[in-house]
Amino acid sequence: MPFRILCTGDVHLGRGPTRIPEGIEASNLGPRTVWQAIVASAIDLKVDAVVLTGDVVNESNGFYEGFSVLQSGVEQLVEAKIPIVAVSGNHDFDVLARLADQFPEFRLLGRGGRWEEVILQPQDGPSVRFQGWSFPASHVLASPLANYPHVSDDIPTVGVLHCDCDANNSRYAPVTTSQLKATSPAAWLLGHIHKPSLLCESLPLILYPGSPVGLDPGEPGAHGAWVVTIDQGQTPTAEMLPLAPLRWEQIDVPLEEIADADSLGPAIVNAIRARHNEIRDELASTKAVGCRLQLRGRTPIHRDLSGLTPTIQVDLRLRFDDVDYFIEKVEDFSRPDVPLEEISKSTDPAGLLTRQLILLETRQPSDDYQRLVRDAGLAMQERRSQPVFASLPDSTAGQTDEQIRSTLIRAGTAVLDILLAQREAQA
Repeated sequence: MPFRILCTGDVHLGRGPTRIPEGIEASNLGPRTVWQAIVASAIDLKVDAVVLTGDVVNESNGFYEGFSVLQSGVEQLVEAKIPIVAVSGNHDFDVLARLADQFPEFRLLGRGGRWEEVILQPQDGPSVRFQGWSFPASHVLASPLANYPHVSDDIPTVGVLHCDCDANNSRYAPVTTSQLKATSPAAWLLGHIHKPSLLCESLPLILYPGSPVGLDPGEPGAHGAWVVTIDQGQTPTAEMLPLAPLRWEQIDVPLEEIADADSLGPAIVNAIRARHNEIRDELASTKAVGCRLQLRGRTPIHRDLSGLTPTIQVDLRLRFDDVDYFIEKVEDFSRPDVPLEEISKSTDPAGLLTRQLILLETRQPSDDYQRLVRDAGLAMQERRSQPVFASLPDSTAGQTDEQIRSTLIRAGTAVLDILLAQREAQA
């Protein structure tokens, strides 16, 4: 019989979802609800272990909520004879140990930043070794793998680690994929990154289960827990169970066929319905979907959109198959329905700007396009590094070329609207 693990990480008990509008009950969309679903799934599936990859609790202020919710889940798992293996992360390096002290069946591995192991053996299956390392403080600059204890026996090994993989100069236990592949475990179950990601499907399997529920729009797509199967002599496998009660989606709304404001609403509804149909099979546990709409394409109502989008965001509510959809944000990437090629022939500011927009759209000539994006990226980086932005978590983070291009097109189109309006007023 293979050994089956239900794995999750970055639950952040004590924290709630953000940007939930009035009319949507937020209390049933967060970590508490998804943890209860994880426990129920583990029991229903009769897994051999539940593994938590750190940041189970959202810092010390989550102790009281984390204690009650975690206690209830642990008691249910213990009653079902399902062991729990965990490591602490940078958010719960101190509080998770205090919680674990209350539950003898809660195996917190690697306290104090020292590798530790436990071997589990189900009654009707093979033994599996778990090796874990926990954060001793909120920041760890060195790789925990420097002191990793290699093993060479025949017992399949699973490494459990909260770390920042392939991130240079990280303060959160930096490791590399190559370092993980050079170790002995058949699988690595990692925490810290909230986006679910299967970094390697061969030996060793390397999995970031991600947060079981996306707590803000920056964590879109399917979230949940993962079933990891360990079978002697076989490559481990991993499959997601989409258990998140809340989901975030970015949805493109094409506007090329939109000739008037009355056509905009149906176009948005159709775009959301189409996305719902695409993801319907992943929504069994989902109660609400927050949508970030991106309006795209050339349209004659481009100038009117700034007055229409606030109403869309506040008033539009949809429901498909018992799932509530709300609009978290509307981003306007549309273009005015004007002949850019004709405007670009003029020598006034509108013509000069239009030539730059055409360059950004076509990316040709390539050298000119790359120079424009590079210079704009440097200017943005210089601006973002100023003291006024120092409190922002990403104030020194660079942007991709595509992000820079998108920003330039959006800003340039807005300025072109103003220039064309001035031209019309002077005519």
